[in-house]
Amino acid sequence: MEKLREAKLRRWLGAAGPTLWQLAAGAGGFVLAAGGVFGGLHPFGLAFVLGAGQSFAAAGAAGAAVGYLALLPLTEGLRYLAAVAAALAGRWLFKEKFAPGAVGGCGTLLAVQLMLSVSGLSTPAAAMGTLGDALLAAGTGWALRQSGKERALAAGPLSGTAFLLGLAALPALAAAPAGPLDLGVAALGAAGLAFAYRGRLRDCALLTVAGGAVLAAADPALCFACLGLAAGCLAAAYFTPGEKLGSGAVFLALSVFGSLAAPDGIAALGFLGSAALGEMGFFALPRRWLAALPGQAEAVSSAGQRPRVAGAVNQLESVAQALTGIADTVNQVYEALPKKGESYNWVADHVAEELCRSCGRKERCWVEDYSTTMDGFFRLKPVLEQQGRAAVEQLPGQFCRCIHPVELCSATGRAYALYRSRRESRVKAGAMREALTEQYTAMAQALSQMAGQLGQAVAPDEGKTARLAALFASVGLEPLETQVGYDPAGRLRASVTVNRTSFAPPELEELRAEAGRICHRPLGQFRVDHGGPLTTLTLTEQAVFCPVFGLAARAARPGACGDVVEQFCDQYGNAHLLLCDGMGVGRPAAIDGALAAALVAQLLRAGFGAESAARLVNVALALKSDEESGATLDLVTVDLFTGRARLFKAGGCPTFVVRGGKTETVEGSSLPVGILSRVVGQQDALTLSEDQLVVLVSDGALADGGTWVAQQLELCTAVGNTPQEIADILADTALARAGSSGRPDDITVAVMRLERAV
Repeated sequence: MEKLREAKLRRWLGAAGPTLWQLAAGAGGFVLAAGGVFGGLHPFGLAFVLGAGQSFAAAGAAGAAVGYLALLPLTEGLRYLAAVAAALAGRWLFKEKFAPGAVGGCGTLLAVQLMLSVSGLSTPAAAMGTLGDALLAAGTGWALRQSGKERALAAGPLSGTAFLLGLAALPALAAAPAGPLDLGVAALGAAGLAFAYRGRLRDCALLTVAGGAVLAAADPALCFACLGLAAGCLAAAYFTPGEKLGSGAVFLALSVFGSLAAPDGIAALGFLGSAALGEMGFFALPRRWLAALPGQAEAVSSAGQRPRVAGAVNQLESVAQALTGIADTVNQVYEALPKKGESYNWVADHVAEELCRSCGRKERCWVEDYSTTMDGFFRLKPVLEQQGRAAVEQLPGQFCRCIHPVELCSATGRAYALYRSRRESRVKAGAMREALTEQYTAMAQALSQMAGQLGQAVAPDEGKTARLAALFASVGLEPLETQVGYDPAGRLRASVTVNRTSFAPPELEELRAEAGRICHRPLGQFRVDHGGPLTTLTLTEQAVFCPVFGLAARAARPGACGDVVEQFCDQYGNAHLLLCDGMGVGRPAAIDGALAAALVAQLLRAGFGAESAARLVNVALALKSDEESGATLDLVTVDLFTGRARLFKAGGCPTFVVRGGKTETVEGSSLPVGILSRVVGQQDALTLSEDQLVVLVSDGALADGGTWVAQQLELCTAVGNTPQEIADILADTALARAGSSGRPDDITVAVMRLERAV
């Protein structure tokens, strides 16, 4: 039955179609006649008569005539009515030509203005306005006529006729009475969001910029609103194409920022209300209508909207987990500290309030002899600093008139103890505030770096994306989101988001091999991230180099080694070799070294840079306990695609680099993290190639100097020892050399060698 009703409706619309189009043309002429720009020009009704199709010209002229007479003052309406009649006559007499109608309509406007000017009933400003009115009517009418001949604009799917008519209708909508709301702003926002949803960035820019210009011409006070609309729609088209909720959220957020440029609060609220109305109109559009618009972004189903940003969410979650421990500690310590402190004068004030308030000699001591009393307190200060309290016989002579000397000694001791406690707290509070400032600065720098990484444009490969999605679907894992593309360096990156699933290593290896055949490139190992109900698998192109690590540690005391090493590769194609040496030996040094290494490694895996990670760890060590904590930080990060290496040192020992059979030493002045409020580190850069070595050592390995280390490395390289063998040889030799010095210290050697992977 429903299909039968739809068929009847289609037949009725087909029969009534010509009549409906004529009515629409009349309504269009009426609406366009109401739109004014530049303070009093109304060219769009006449332009519609000049540019409409021949079969709609009469209906459009009738609607425009009624609009001019009904909506404008009588004198103005009659002038435009004459122009519309002349334009219609020109079109009727010369059906296929544009010029006669334009000359008739625009010429009538100019002729009437000329008569008014000659008779002295008009001003030069009005004459210039009429000239502009005629030019706008002729230009817009010609554009409408041309767009009717061409089916669409070259920029994309936006119909030229619909585009121009929509722009011409905006001033009329802006003039419509709607209280504080502006219907023109709402209509432009809804149309811009529709194109943003379909990913038509170019069409969206054209629509919002041109529409904003028309609205600003209609009402200059809407300039800020036009900027907010354009920013919101373009941001939605760029960041969230195909996401209805995401597009609306981005548009609304940018609209709020745009409202900050409003001249007053009423204008800002009116704009926000209009933007919200436009967004409601966008959400009211059925999804099938939006999908009917050709676009670069295919419509996303409701079930697939959440996973679209799963990769970014997982990465931000890892950052949050890395910072949680640091931020919680800082906040708890800071909230427990007092916010106010006092000078030594507070001791005298406290004694006066506690002891002397009810004394009969208060007026004499604290009013008549105030300077003598204060002099006595300052003479008593050295005794309090040395002993914490004073005896009666130690009271200065200024207090000889006091009738309560014993109580004075007790009250002064209590006041000074409280003053000293507050002074210490004030010093700690200052240190905490400085630590907080350092932490927030480091976090801002790190998040800025991560934003740059996330914002890197990836050129999509639609063919490989479809084949990779089909691969996962064939094994029963219907992908919620699939993307294969190339980063700015030309390296292939692929990510697939599925419902939360656990994978065994053989399964991942089989999927990696199949994905490599699909992408026609060797791929590295899968990186699997679980976030809530989703699992994201990330693949990157196989790097040129592969790191081979070696590690040897010899603790000075059994069961506790202050040197901690982390060796790993991250998802960005970098290999990291990290050595942290806790200050001293034994368990305290092991705790400091382990804490520094674990936090730095976690931050590096999350995407932080070396300097940002060092600054955050510096704060963590400073706040770990009341005792002084410190650790050296020696980090080597190698780009496995190019071989470029970055060295960061904060109190670390010299780094040894073996290239071409020769050993080079990289060293510099720096201080361990946790010692000062700010990190004093050093960064260096170099380039490594196949079979070249980087060696990190702790200070225990250099108890007998570093010359022998360089010589031993050259010998091991010539013999062809593996990185693990080199680390063992250096650690055992350093232990033997340090035995004669009688200064036991932890000895650690970490080696990384690059080998060709592809």
